[in-house]
Amino acid sequence: MLTFRDRFRLTWELTWPLALLDLGVVVLIHGAFDAKGEVPDSVWGLIAFFGVSPWVVRRALERSYAGWHVVAVARGVSSRRLNYQQSFKVMWLLAWRSIPLALLALLVVSALFRVSGLKLPQGSLDDPLVNAFGLSMIDTVSSLVLYPLLIPGMLKKRYRGFHLEVRST
Repeated sequence: MLTFRDRFRLTWELTWPLALLDLGVVVLIHGAFDAKGEVPDSVWGLIAFFGVSPWVVRRALERSYAGWHVVAVARGVSSRRLNYQQSFKVMWLLAWRSIPLALLALLVVSALFRVSGLKLPQGSLDDPLVNAFGLSMIDTVSSLVLYPLLIPGMLKKRYRGFHLEVRST
């Protein structure tokens, strides 16, 4: 069983590469190119979902941590490196479990602001750079908060064709 510190370390490795790439793409699309439509964001969303996110999962799970590492076991054979389909399945599990929880947390925070009467500083909601940056930050923070809670389920899950195991180094 991983400690909270171990789960947070894995969370960090699952979060920072995509957050950094997302920030770079947001600045490129809306800062450098000043794109106003949704098409560049949608294209980046598809690339991030189908390409970058599975790569981030594969990268994070093949790393060695302090005294442990994760292996994928398929048909009795263990491998330190997940293939694309395996990493996509793990990414999908984390995504579909974290997105509803993040939306619920945003709803609660919003309700707390409304009830307390606190106001956030007003920014321009018409600025695509501000909107994209805000969404990226919300996604990053929610991942950092929720993934440590979701990682035990990710490791216990029996995916179709494989499962993950934590092994001592």
